[in-house]
Amino acid sequence: MAITKMKRLRLAGVKSQQEELLRRLQHLGCVEVDPLEPQPDDPDWAGLTHPDEEALAQARQDRASAENALHILKKYAPKAKRGLLSPRPEVTEGEFFADGPYRAALADAAALADLERQTAALASEQSKIQAQRDTLRPWLELDLPLDTPSTPQTAVVFGMVPEKAGLEVARAALGEATDLFELIPAGQTGDLWHVVLVCHASALSACEEALRPLGFSRASLQGWKGTARENDARLAGELAELESRRRELTERMAGYGPRLAALEQCVDRAEHEIAREEARCRLLDSDAAFFLEGWAPAEAMGKLEQELSRFVCAWESQDPAPEEYPDVPVKLKSNLFTEPMTTITEMYALPAYDGVDPNPLMLPFYVFFFGFMFADLAYGTILALACIVIQVRTKPKGGFGQLVRLMIMCGIASAVIGFFTGGFFSDFLARFTGMLGLPTPQIPFLTVHPLLDVMNDPMTALIFSLAVGFVQIMVGMIVKFWMLCREGQVWDAVWDIGTWWVIFLGIALLALNMTGVSQVGSVGGYPVVLILGCLMLLAQGRNGKGFGRVTAIVGAVYNGVTGYFGDVLSYSRLMVMMLAGSVIGQVFNILGAMPGNVVFFFIVFLIGHAFNMAINVIGTYVHTSRLQYLEFFKQFYKEGGRPWRPLCLNPQYVDIKEEN
Repeated sequence: MAITKMKRLRLAGVKSQQEELLRRLQHLGCVEVDPLEPQPDDPDWAGLTHPDEEALAQARQDRASAENALHILKKYAPKAKRGLLSPRPEVTEGEFFADGPYRAALADAAALADLERQTAALASEQSKIQAQRDTLRPWLELDLPLDTPSTPQTAVVFGMVPEKAGLEVARAALGEATDLFELIPAGQTGDLWHVVLVCHASALSACEEALRPLGFSRASLQGWKGTARENDARLAGELAELESRRRELTERMAGYGPRLAALEQCVDRAEHEIAREEARCRLLDSDAAFFLEGWAPAEAMGKLEQELSRFVCAWESQDPAPEEYPDVPVKLKSNLFTEPMTTITEMYALPAYDGVDPNPLMLPFYVFFFGFMFADLAYGTILALACIVIQVRTKPKGGFGQLVRLMIMCGIASAVIGFFTGGFFSDFLARFTGMLGLPTPQIPFLTVHPLLDVMNDPMTALIFSLAVGFVQIMVGMIVKFWMLCREGQVWDAVWDIGTWWVIFLGIALLALNMTGVSQVGSVGGYPVVLILGCLMLLAQGRNGKGFGRVTAIVGAVYNGVTGYFGDVLSYSRLMVMMLAGSVIGQVFNILGAMPGNVVFFFIVFLIGHAFNMAINVIGTYVHTSRLQYLEFFKQFYKEGGRPWRPLCLNPQYVDIKEEN
């Protein structure tokens, strides 16, 4: 239940070794560097300031460039992407930090960015030319050059008339104004007729005045020479040439596909450069020296001091004072089994530094509750095997990796509990053999005398669920009792926690007496225990004054009775989720077996059970987590910790293997 003990580290070193020391700290991965503020008013600190951020800005620029290159490759070379279950490449630390490949990858990233810029420019030019072709489309059937000029005697006007007006109406209107005109239709687009008006120069004003009520407007065709078809052919050739150049650039970008792994490693390297530069910018330094302050696990101080002895520096470490606890980073002490629970704990909140690590306490309950609700031999086996494949193939990291490893344990628990409770795709064996007219296989527990049959005896499953929930609540109370005693509040532990234990014991003795299991009540056992518990409960008002003591006692009784009763009742969801999964699975088995056709049965079987398994994995995960957060944690959990963020090696795209 312990949280890793932290040491406050303070270190002063020479400026010339600053970069190498930070690299070694990143290699060790056991020091979180805290930000420091300059103190110009203190003469001892007057010469220390934050380092410049030029290298940090460059590292961020390198990361952005490499990430942009990955985005380009995913767009133009999709086949270069690794498969979903492809393992990450392994490199040594020396290979990871080698400058040659890093600079080469950055050069590739710059080349890809330049190619994409050229491609974007070509695409913009293509759009522009296509817009010009769209402008010419209505005039393609016109043999008259678009730059046909007017003469002193003849006016030539290119324009548009709304379709609703019609060409005949337009001609009629012009005819009323003058006989010296010709209206030549060119083409139609949408609701517009594109026309050429040719008339005597002296009649131009009259013609325009006649067409104005019909919505006539002039077309802007300045800059065009020759007919529309000639211009369109020229533009089509330009488009084809641009498309050819664009395809060439696209092929060149796709040719960088084999460099995907190098660019991914480049992103990881840039991330680590950023992390180290951010740590450097948290330091205070001068022209000759620097000062570092941070946190390191007490268990890592041995190897840390051995590493620091190689540098010209002075350091000290000390335990944090109680008043510093809110600022101390929290690192949960995990092992192979409890480490996957970290994702559940962090989703809620990390414990305070002086709190309790809930992972080892929560692990058996979480895995059992998930297995009990999911309870199915086939479902559990599929879940466990799928997660094992993901773990072996991809070795996922972080929260997702923890979740995968947790689901392996939960899947195994589901399979085991499902076997003993008779769940194998719900009642698949009985339903399928019955459809074929065969006897059901006689498998102990699975088909014959299951230990717990939720379908036929849900009340027993409900009682068992409440009993298991009560056990978890009691564990939480024990932890709270221990925490109070650890802090020297022994009497508070007795009055606030022990009181309810005495009452629970009295209720248990009463229940045993009423069921005839025990005759303790005949000698006044359980009344004495209950009375003793109630008297102890009066101590809840020990800190109140006057009538405040009465309200404190009433509040403690009400909150305790309703709280513990409600908490225990919440565990009924164990039985409910178990029953729901079994019933839904059974319904699909019944639907599949109704026609008596094996092919139809397995179609319904596959679709139905895939759906049932999917919703049950999600529902079971949510409800199992809820029981921990709302029923278990409330008994003892002290939250408020901040995560420990050491300067370390944690690449996303590659795995760093150990080297001698």
